[in-house]
Formats: sequence, C-alpha cells, structure tokens
Amino acid sequence: MPVEKWIWEQVEAIISSNARLSMALTGGGSELASWLLNHPGASSLVAEVQIPYHPKALEAYLDAPGPHRVELETGRAMAAQAFARTSALVKGDSPVIGLGCTAALATKRVRRGEDRACLAMRTSEEYHFYNLNFAKGALDRLAQEDALSRFALNALAQACHSPGFEPREWPPGMEISTQNIAVVAPLEQLLRGEVQIAEMDLQGRWSTAAERQGRVLFPGSFNPLHQGHIELAAAAQRLADSPLHLEISVENVDKPALAYREILGRLEQVKGLFPVVLSRAATFAQKVQFLPGSLFVIGCDTAVRIFDSKYYPAGEAGREKALGQLVSAGVRFLVAGRFFDGAYKTLKDVQIPEKYSSLFDELPQSVFRRDISSTEVRKIASAGK
Repeated sequence: MPVEKWIWEQVEAIISSNARLSMALTGGGSELASWLLNHPGASSLVAEVQIPYHPKALEAYLDAPGPHRVELETGRAMAAQAFARTSALVKGDSPVIGLGCTAALATKRVRRGEDRACLAMRTSEEYHFYNLNFAKGALDRLAQEDALSRFALNALAQACHSPGFEPREWPPGMEISTQNIAVVAPLEQLLRGEVQIAEMDLQGRWSTAAERQGRVLFPGSFNPLHQGHIELAAAAQRLADSPLHLEISVENVDKPALAYREILGRLEQVKGLFPVVLSRAATFAQKVQFLPGSLFVIGCDTAVRIFDSKYYPAGEAGREKALGQLVSAGVRFLVAGRFFDGAYKTLKDVQIPEKYSSLFDELPQSVFRRDISSTEVRKIASAGK
C-alpha cells in the first residue's frame, strides 16, 4: 500500500538529517516503525527498534522492576535507554536520538482512565515530552494508532531540525501537551544505578565525584522546601560549624520513586540556597554504606521511625542489624523537635536503648523550633487554589 506523500517526505527529511535513532515502543506507535523501516535509507537512520510489549519484557528492557505505567516517566526511561543503546552501538559524529513511547489505546477490556500515550525523545541536550489524550469514543484503536504514529513522526522531524510537513490539524478528541527539559547526565546515571550519589552545588553544577566521608546532611523530600527547613538547616550548620547539604533519596521506603521531572522541580526550588546530595538510598543503613561518618540532621518523628521495626523487612532482627551498621559507620544524628501525633516532641520522648544513645544529640528548642510541616504547607497551598 503506497505511503502518503507527506509521510514519505517527512521520513526522507529525517534520514537526511544524519541522525542515528533507536526506538522503544509499547502499546502503540508501531506504524512509525513501519514508515521508517520501509524507506530505502532506513539503515542509515535506525540503529534499533524494540517493542517490549509484555510487562516483563519492559522490565527487562529498562532493567528495573515494574509496574511501568503509561506516564511520562516511563516514556523518559525508555527514551534514555534507547539513547544509551544508540550511543553504544553507533560511533561517529552523528546526532543521537532515543525515542520512547508508551501507550494505552482503545481496547475491548474495561480500563480505568483515558486512552492515552506518552512520548519522549532524548537528544544530547534535551528531553522532549509529549502527552496525548484521546477522548473516549472519538477514535477507534486503528485511528488512535495512526494519529499517534503521525504525531511521533512529526515530533521526530522537529527533533532532527528537519523541515516540518505537519498536517493541518490533528484528529478531533486528541489533546496534546508538551514540555522540554534539559538533560542532566549525572542524574540519569544515578537513576540507572551507575553511580551511588550525585551532587548539585549552589550554582546548579553537577558532579558524581562528591566527598563521601564526614558530611553534614539534612535528608528529606522537601516537597516543598519551606521556612522550617531553611531555619533548621541554618541552626544545624551553626551548631555543627560545617557546611550543610540537603540529601534527597530518589527512592523511598513507603512511597513511589521520584520521577526525573519531579526531581528537577524539587531541585529548582533549592538552587542558590543549598547544595544537594542525591542518592538511591531509602534507609539510613543504605546511606551510611557510602556516606560514613556523616552527621544527619533529622526531626524527632524520623528518630522514632528509626526504632520502629515495621520499617525493616526482617522486623526486630533487621532493625538491630541496621542500627549496628550505623554504629560501625560512625554516623551521628542531630535531632530537632517536631510537632506530630498531636504534640510537640523532642529527643527525650524517643525510647532509645542505652547502647544506641551515643548516636543521637538533641538540637535544643532555644536554637530551633518551628511547628510546620511540608504536609501542612501543601494543604494550605491546595486550599488556596
């Protein structure tokens, strides 16, 4: 069946850009692969096409446990992996593009949420993100697939800086949102597990060669950063008489892992205020493996959780093992009072076995007290909308 003229011309323009491309597609976008591969010049453009359709196949492709939902972070991870594979396969000066597409198109089974697709492209400098939502019943499965593939082809042409041959309009019932975000290679390395920590300084410069020993670290999610955080950090830094870094783990014991765009959003609010250390370590026992001898600034509620066996997979035995690792690593905790469970509590309210008491020092109320939390700040912000 002949390909429409504008599709053929767009493919030729992409090929003439001298780019090298790898794609990963799941749930939709297969027509895009067909259009590119059926062109006589495809071998000079396409390095690889992967279609990890089964959930386990997608886990294997991303080398990360699922579930990998139809969302921009999944598309980003697919695009990042495609980019890395292209870079490894193809040597030379050609610009490299990794394209990831995850979709939930019209189906016979009942599905929660809209029919949708998330497309991401990773170039050497930027991520290009596209959210496509299809109104229920506006397009059947084949029409959604065709619209998604056409849109992806056009977006790819733009990423290749090729002349656009965009159709006059996209089908009715198809809503599109876009976003471009800079590539931060050290953050990508951290998310892929290639490095243990990444660090951003006050000016927003990144490094993976951070000092490991004897840091003063203030761990938290900082969602959002508020005045209580700022004042606590200042008080702790004065008391420790040493520079303080915020510490953010991209993974969490009881919450989903942070997405790339979410991490950058949280970092943007602290740029110019605090340097930041990022890790994949969700627990203190994990953190001290590569940050020994550190002083961690925490709230009293966190100190309580350190001794709560429910946060340890092996229960009390796991807790004792983890606490022993903290002692061996020579870390200490500077504990600030917090208002939680209906009362203001300090280190004195935490039941600490004598053998672990040397791990903890109190930050006096005379030095710092602020009865506010990120949860309260989010509630106030939400109520004001």
